[in-house]
Amino acid sequence: MAAKTFYEELQTLKAYRETRLRLAEKVIRHPDLFPELLSICYQFDNEVSSRACWILEFAVIKNPSLLIPYLNEFTEKLKGFSRESSIRPVAKICQLLTRHYFAKKDTALKNAINELHLERITEACFDWLISDIKVAPKAYSIYTLHLLGKKFTWIYPELTSVLELQIPKQSAGFKAAAVKILEKLRKEKK
Repeated sequence: MAAKTFYEELQTLKAYRETRLRLAEKVIRHPDLFPELLSICYQFDNEVSSRACWILEFAVIKNPSLLIPYLNEFTEKLKGFSRESSIRPVAKICQLLTRHYFAKKDTALKNAINELHLERITEACFDWLISDIKVAPKAYSIYTLHLLGKKFTWIYPELTSVLELQIPKQSAGFKAAAVKILEKLRKEKK
């Protein structure tokens, strides 16, 4: 499979779930495409980057271990994502990575995630939470930060403050996620 052909498929990709799944399955079947996929994701000024992020999300959900060799690069590049259509799938991947890290089951992915990766995810999630973007990446960030607060104790007071400030200005979806996490934080504080 030539990289150019894969890039062309991304260029013409429609947002339909089945087409995104089909390309993600192709990446899973041909792991040699994964570095090319990441490379396209990191072309932040290219609109194809967002399409690549859609595929990355589906591929990592189905096979999270694909990301293991690229965790340093991926977490380092988080601050470069600025297109909302890229941030949503990347924020979801951050949530998935954090869930794996805090899972009881020992996995290769859990063991590959280190403190620096978590710090970078934390920074990105706070940036997305206070940015003027749609609710989905903000909600993923809220849930991710809630988990990360188990490791970094400074997160809970900061998260509480940010959520309380933003609730009056945000959508119903944001409010639902924020209220849910604030209730959990209050219960955990007792």
